Amino acid sequence: YKPVHRKVRPVPTYMPNPAAQVFSPIIIPKLDPLPTHPPPRIAFIPTNRLMQERLDAILHMIPANFLWSEEIDLLIHVLDINQQAVAWTDAERGTFSRKYFPDYEIPVIKHTPWVNKPIPIPRAIEEKVRAVLRSQEAAGKYEHS
Repeated sequence: YKPVHRKVRPVPTYMPNPAAQVFSPIIIPKLDPLPTHPPPRIAFIPTNRLMQERLDAILHMIPANFLWSEEIDLLIHVLDINQQAVAWTDAERGTFSRKYFPDYEIPVIKHTPWVNKPIPIPRAIEEKVRAVLRSQEAAGKYEHS
């Protein structure tokens, strides 16, 4: 049950003009074919992005006898040449380029602003919460206001 004063009433408003958003075409280059004889997994050289521990975590998820040894070598080769496509942390995550995906208008209804009281954070976890917020801000999820 909801009291009448808490009822949400729809407000007629406009939607932004979808035709005003101009998207640039994404030109996909021709990809090289996959090698029929990929380099063996012993030849894999770990980097800052694709470390041995991260590769082991991926390989650990593959059930036993699900892929042949050559298929696992091919998987490692594909991961190695496409390291920038996989993000392990928020700091490694990217965003869509504004060249291809422009900003869009979010309709806002004129209203009387209201403020909720901030949720108190217990002192015992205050530093942990601040560390999480700082890392999220550094990764680009949040902006400083």
